[in-house]
Order: sequence, then C-alpha cells, then structure tokens
Amino acid sequence: MFRLGWETYRQVVHEVVSPARARRAFGIAVVCTVLAAVVMTALEAAVHWTGHDAPGAAVVIALLSLGVGSVAFACCRLTAPVAPNATINGREVRPDTARSLRWSVQRYVGARPPAIAPEDREAVLVDTALFRRGVTLDLTRGTALIGGGLLAATGLTVVGAPPLWPVLMVIYGANLPATLLRLGRAERARRAAEALTPRP
Repeated sequence: MFRLGWETYRQVVHEVVSPARARRAFGIAVVCTVLAAVVMTALEAAVHWTGHDAPGAAVVIALLSLGVGSVAFACCRLTAPVAPNATINGREVRPDTARSLRWSVQRYVGARPPAIAPEDREAVLVDTALFRRGVTLDLTRGTALIGGGLLAATGLTVVGAPPLWPVLMVIYGANLPATLLRLGRAERARRAAEALTPRP
C-alpha cells in the first residue's frame, strides 16, 4: 500500500498542485529565506545572539533561514483550480479540503476491505477522488512544513533551546508514511470501484 500510495501521489501531484502557483511559492520562499538570513546576520553582528563563533553562527543562521523559507512555501496556496463542483452527501465541498470519507465508503479503505457493493460504486469513486486530491496536497505542504520545522528546530537547539522541538518534528513527520498508506488504500478502493459495471 505504501508503494501504491507513492505511485498515486506521483501521478496526481501535477493535477493537484498548480505549477504556476508552485513556482510563485518557491519564489516567495527564496525571498523569505534571504530576508531571514539578512536580518539574523545583522542581529548576530549587533548582539551576537547565537553565542557561537563565525562558522557556528553561519550554520545556525542557515538552518533557521532555510526553515523560514520552507514554512513560507508550505503556507502559500498551491492548489490547481478544479472545474466541476464536487459534493459529499449532497453538500458542496471544496475539492482541496476533503479529508474524510462517508461512512458507506470507509469500510473499503481498511486493511482488509470487503468487495465493493454495486450500490456503493458511485460513492467510492466520488469520495476517493476527493480524498486523493486533499491528501496529495497535505503531503506536498506537510513535507515542506515538517522539513522547515525540523531545520528551524535544529538551529534553535544549537543555540541552546530545549531539544524538544526536533523530536516533535520527527514525531509529526512519522505521520507522512501513514498518510501515504491511507492514500494507497483509497486508490485500491477507487480502482476496484472502477472495475465494476455501472448500475443503470
């Protein structure tokens, strides 16, 4: 399921993440990284806040600046626009915010799913497509956010902050494989539903 989740992510990330918005987010991240580096370098020259010599201070400033840039990237809007309005249980939803499946579909994305009932085919196709889109966006932003948080937390630990933050970032990062697993299971259910003959 991990491999299927990774393959699914690679297949749909270009549909979910707008290349133009990703380039703009990258540009914003670069600007934020440079600004953070300039401000922290000026502060280091003025008050020597890192408490290290020049090489150590450079490492701390680099880690914190890259962390700021990664977090800035994760905070930018990345989603590609979608044409049709989507609904779950008859209620309109934004396709980039769907993270849950209706009750009738949840049993098909478990570790040992039953065969998909013909009456649930349409619900499985709709819900897993929305779920796939939302989770793909989460993986893209979450990787940048957790990576940036880990870099910044490591930099803060070097200057004497409690070493709790890097541990927390690693714990949060451990959720990414579980997200890939859920994405793989949802894709398995979607493919099984597609293989069924549509009901008249």
